[in-house]
Amino acid sequence: MNRGAILLVVAVLAVSGCRKEEKAPASLDAANKVAVRAVRLYFESPQMLLVSESRSLALPESSAAAVPVVLRELMKGPQGGALRIWPEDTVIRGAYLLPGGTAVVDVGGPTFAEGWGAGTHQELMAIHSAVQTLAANFETVRQVRFVVNGMPAETLAGHISLARSHPPDPAMVDPASR
Repeated sequence: MNRGAILLVVAVLAVSGCRKEEKAPASLDAANKVAVRAVRLYFESPQMLLVSESRSLALPESSAAAVPVVLRELMKGPQGGALRIWPEDTVIRGAYLLPGGTAVVDVGGPTFAEGWGAGTHQELMAIHSAVQTLAANFETVRQVRFVVNGMPAETLAGHISLARSHPPDPAMVDPASR
């Protein structure tokens, strides 16, 4: 190797070794602006109306990033005396906020792949538990559109049309939970 090549290699190594190291954020939560916030989740009461259950969740500041976190918590089911509505194996594959106030929720899991055998009431309550939960926690959400396993679907369980978006329906919520 000639003297010029050796000097070039030494110079490159010296410069690369002198670069300012980027520090990793002290906390990934801080970098992503994650904070614990109170949310309201809606489940079915024995009186066949939706009731809210409060929980504290670590949520990103961005609503778009927080929506799937809230929905995944909803799918865990109630902790109090309310009834489970969604199948236990329900997976939130994605959730998106569109301009104009529409949230798109992509649900999946084995039950939906095989066909959910729920009745009309349970299917209606499941849809509205997600709609009410999103509308109560995100002021920009005006309606919710559902897709199943990444594809448009006619229904979740054969009864309630998913051809249109679903707005919140206050009549489905127990007055004490509004």
